[in-house]
Amino acid sequence: MLPDLRRLLATGPGVLDTATARRGGLSPDDLRCAVSAGDLRRVRRGLYAAAPVWDAAPPWERYRLTVVGVIAAHPRWVASHHAALVLHGLPMHGVDLTTVDVAGTVRTTKVRRGLHVHRLAAHHQHLVTAHPRALPPAVACLQVAARDGVEAGVVALDGALHERRCGTDDLVAALAHPGLKHGIARARAAVERADGRAESPGESRTRLVLEALGVEVRSQVDVHDAAGFVGRVDRLVGGRVVVEFDGMVKYGGIEGPSELAREKRREERLRDAGYRVVRVTWAELADPAAVLARVRAALAGAAA
Repeated sequence: MLPDLRRLLATGPGVLDTATARRGGLSPDDLRCAVSAGDLRRVRRGLYAAAPVWDAAPPWERYRLTVVGVIAAHPRWVASHHAALVLHGLPMHGVDLTTVDVAGTVRTTKVRRGLHVHRLAAHHQHLVTAHPRALPPAVACLQVAARDGVEAGVVALDGALHERRCGTDDLVAALAHPGLKHGIARARAAVERADGRAESPGESRTRLVLEALGVEVRSQVDVHDAAGFVGRVDRLVGGRVVVEFDGMVKYGGIEGPSELAREKRREERLRDAGYRVVRVTWAELADPAAVLARVRAALAGAAA
C-alpha cells in the first residue's frame, strides 16, 4: 500500500473521496491501482473504503460509511432521512440502503443514482457545522415515516424516544417540516403509534402486528407470582398472554448458557402463574398472519 494512502486511511473515517485523496498527494491512477491491488473498495463514484474495514462491515455499517464519505466530500450538505438516522445511531428498518439522502442549499430536489439532494430549510442551515452533520432525530424519523411507511417510522421513533433523543414537543415541531407535505398522514400515524418503551426494532414491529388483535396490549409490564417479582415482559396481551420478541443475540457469547437458563426459569414461573407465553423471532415477523394466529390460539387457551 502506498504510504500516502496508508496515512489517509489511518487518520480518516475509513472512507476516502477523490478530492481528499488528491489533496493528500494521490492521483486517480493511484486510486485505481489500490483498487486493483485489493487495498481499496470502490463504494460509489468518487468514494472508496479501506478494504479490511468494508469487507468486515455488516450492511448497516457499510451504509454508515457511505453516508460519512458523501457528507465529508460535500461540506455544505447535511444528512437527512435514514442517512441522518444512521449518523445519529438510531434504528432503521424498511429503508433503501442503496440511497443516501442529504439536504443542501439547492433550489429544487435533485435525484441522482443512489443520491437524493433535498432543499435545506433556512432554520437548519446551522447544522452544516454540527456533529453529526445531520437533520435532528425527530425530523429524520418523520421523513422516514412519510416516505418509507408507518412501520419504518415507528421503528425509528421508538428508538429515538427510548434513548431520549427527542420528545413530544420535538415531534410536534417536526410535523411542520416542509419536506413532509407528501407523506404527512403517514408521519402523523407514526407519531400516534410510537412508544419509547420499546427496547428494540423487533419489539416495535411485534407491537404493530399485535395491534390487529383488537384487545388490550400493554407494554413493558412487571409480572409477579406468589414468590415475588418474576420479570418485566415485553407485551401483555389480554391480561394473561405474554408476547416477547426473541432476538437470540442475548444467548450468544460467554454469558449465553447462563442467560438461557435464567430465561427458561423465568418462563417456567410465568407458565406456573397461569400465563401463556408466545415468543416471536425476527424471521417470523415476515408473516404477521402466522404470528397473530399463534397469539389468538394462546388467548383462547388462556380463556379456557
